[in-house]
Amino acid sequence: MKRLACRCGQTVYFENHSCASCGRALAFDPNALTMASESEPGAGLPFCANRGGASRCNWLGDPAVANGVCIACRSSEVIPTLSKPENRDRWRKLEQAKRRLVYDLLSLGLPVDSSRLRFVFKEDQRTNPDVHEEHVSIGHSEGVITINAAEADDVYREQMRQLMIEPYRTLLGHFRHEAGHYYFDLMLDDELRAEARRLFGDESVRYDEALRSYYRDGPRPGWEQHYITAYASAHPAEDWAETFAHWLHIRSALETADANGLISMSGFDDWQSVFIDLAVRLNDVMRSLGLGDAYPFVITATVADKIDLVRRAIRRFTDRPGAPSSAAG
Repeated sequence: MKRLACRCGQTVYFENHSCASCGRALAFDPNALTMASESEPGAGLPFCANRGGASRCNWLGDPAVANGVCIACRSSEVIPTLSKPENRDRWRKLEQAKRRLVYDLLSLGLPVDSSRLRFVFKEDQRTNPDVHEEHVSIGHSEGVITINAAEADDVYREQMRQLMIEPYRTLLGHFRHEAGHYYFDLMLDDELRAEARRLFGDESVRYDEALRSYYRDGPRPGWEQHYITAYASAHPAEDWAETFAHWLHIRSALETADANGLISMSGFDDWQSVFIDLAVRLNDVMRSLGLGDAYPFVITATVADKIDLVRRAIRRFTDRPGAPSSAAG
């Protein structure tokens, strides 16, 4: 992410509501992809209508929308039941992660249309016996991304990570993965789809059977040489979504490192060598603090080719006539 600052010059975080230095209220501007700040403390800004609610939105509202909600908030179709106190914190974390995703998509120049891309945050009986759904799965279907609200609980998510034998499990990772499913159909023309099938496999083949096989038998032998994660080996559609998510991880990390002077980049064409060097150094720092690796994955030559195809698909889609300008990379 780019470095953000208040008008007083103080560096601020993407999630900040106010400047710790001068006290001005802040609101992220999704059109300019910068942080807006009051002309003077107390002067006000056209905030999103959800700023004071449980979701704690810190974006500017959309003046074209009657209820004054921002481009990120208006895509939420179902939210957790807020009468349960713990769900207020869950919803805040879900929306916070979603805003990071929306920033990713806007910075890439990808369309964020709340009439086509919608988010459902549901509970199931594993964490709330009062709801009728026995099991809510994370997934995407026809523009609707469903996230189990319990994933916003750190303890629950860590338990699921261990159960699924995953090296990494975050809310933002869920959002980026499911967005990959949505943009696959939106972005790929016939030429790129044929290339994707050569590299990833045929995404139209036996999805349910492949997932049952994966959960029953585990990942295919030798998956580490060809896939970014074990789950990517389950089916070509999951391979694409995992790869799309990892490109967003990588791109965001590189943009943030460049903005903070840790690396120097003029674009993303040399992403692989720069990111691998950065990841090795970050992992070394994390280990020195007694923590797990920041990026516990291996980018093989095959995986790099897949990431490059995702990059080309995004660039071709955003470079089409009439598309918004971007720094797609």
